[in-house]
Amino acid sequence: MATCENEKSTVEEYLTCSLCLDTFRSPKLLPCSHTFCEACLKDLVSNHPSGKFPCPSCREEIQVPQDGVSAFKNNFYIKREELQRARDGSYCSKHPKKEIELYCVDCDVLMCVTCLVTKHNQHKAEDISEATERFKTQLDKDIERLERCVGDVQKHVQLVTQEQQAVKDKHAALVANIRNRQATLKAAVDKYTDDALASLHNITTDITDTHKADLRCLQQNLQHLTKLQQRVQQAVDSGAGCELVTVAREMRCGRGSEEAVQKLTTKQMTTVCRPVLRFSATHDVTLERMRDYMGTAAKMEMAVSAPEVTVMEQFRCREDPDTDVYHVCPTTEGEVWVSYEPNMMREGTTCERFNTDGKVVDTYKEDVRVKVARVPCKNGFAMCPVQKTGNIYTYAKKTEPQLTRVFRLNNDLTGKATVFTLKIVSEDPFEDKRTDEFRVKCAAHRAFDVDASEQLFVVLEEAQAPDLQRTVRLYRRPKPRAIATYSPPVAPFQPSDVCFYTLGGHEVLLVADELNDAIHVVNVQDGRLSFARYLAPGCPLLVQPTALNTDTRGRLWVACRGGTILTCTPIS
Repeated sequence: MATCENEKSTVEEYLTCSLCLDTFRSPKLLPCSHTFCEACLKDLVSNHPSGKFPCPSCREEIQVPQDGVSAFKNNFYIKREELQRARDGSYCSKHPKKEIELYCVDCDVLMCVTCLVTKHNQHKAEDISEATERFKTQLDKDIERLERCVGDVQKHVQLVTQEQQAVKDKHAALVANIRNRQATLKAAVDKYTDDALASLHNITTDITDTHKADLRCLQQNLQHLTKLQQRVQQAVDSGAGCELVTVAREMRCGRGSEEAVQKLTTKQMTTVCRPVLRFSATHDVTLERMRDYMGTAAKMEMAVSAPEVTVMEQFRCREDPDTDVYHVCPTTEGEVWVSYEPNMMREGTTCERFNTDGKVVDTYKEDVRVKVARVPCKNGFAMCPVQKTGNIYTYAKKTEPQLTRVFRLNNDLTGKATVFTLKIVSEDPFEDKRTDEFRVKCAAHRAFDVDASEQLFVVLEEAQAPDLQRTVRLYRRPKPRAIATYSPPVAPFQPSDVCFYTLGGHEVLLVADELNDAIHVVNVQDGRLSFARYLAPGCPLLVQPTALNTDTRGRLWVACRGGTILTCTPIS
């Protein structure tokens, strides 16, 4: 014990300046190897104006550097010892020779016994060991809290990084979409240019050929008249009586007669022809339509929500960026029927059936009376719109498990429509037998669907004047008028299909928004339609969705403009 005290005393002496008898402050090393505080040396030098002073320890004469006492070398060893003592925190900052033994609760500082007596005698103090244990317990809790915070921030960093990549992927998809549209326009412009140049060539050739024929005839007439003129001139120049009589007779009643010459000179040009370019004078409208077709970039803001589905691309049914899929209907074998808008049909093909590899395995065609028809499948029917004799028949996607009946909405384009419950008796949609019906008042529609209770019907009406926008309306059987109209959170809004779907154990209405690359999740409660959230917000694969449907496995099938077919699988 005595040895420890002696060692401690030796260290204290080593760290003490012999001038101020206190712990070194900025220790400076003299050339004679003795160390003093910088402030002490400055006081010492101030008493020796000659610039030389004797070392207080060995009396060796020391020359003051040109830059003053601060230019003496630092005693780094003593500074390290000093810093280590401060780092250890075992000695009081006010009384460097005193160890810290107490903690002042009122001032939140560490102190020695001297500090307690001189400055903190009225404060609450506790032993350093007790304070250490208490702070350790508190810091352990702080560590847990910080770990949670770090985890939350790391998770957010991951989400932002994923979102950043999703934006890049979406940007790439939209760039491809714009380039495809550019290629379509360029191909159309090239075709129309070739057609215009070909028609110009044909018209110019026709006019030129006519001119060539006229020119040949006129040259022959000119040659005949020139020869006749030369013969008359020769007869006059010769003065021969016989020749003059003969030529005069020809000029009076022969080939030189007034009637004969008149026939050669009546071939005159009465009209002129020029090739002209006829085009729409409203070229500004055409350019505006081209701009609308190319599209304008906009920022679509979607609230972040917990992932509900996993989106995967299945295949592409067409490579044309203008492909507009009207309906998609999966089968129990994993195959899917796809129907197109009338302007996308190929040689009368209204529907195509694709296998899991995206290969066409079957096609379905209808006669001219039926533009798009209901196609039989193993798990039901591809409920496609049917047009016949001025009516639009649209089939709901939902049927009962036995697939013996179906709902159909008939619209005669006068605002009067009827919802029928039909019994399926054959593959011909026009032979289905009506078993129930009720009247509704709606405009021409694009799609409709029925909820699980078969009491609510949602109708997607086509654009009507004056707003020229599609509208989603909700009907309740047997009321003829809509009980609710969907108000989207974003404008402009272009719904392309509707579908009732079960998410998280609750049935909701999905509305495909072709214009904003989104699928709206809409709550249907108390006869109202209210926006809840977006499905898979920001997913780069969701580009202009045009058709929705479900399969027997509970997956949602989505068709996008351009021919991409996706599936959305709920996350359990």
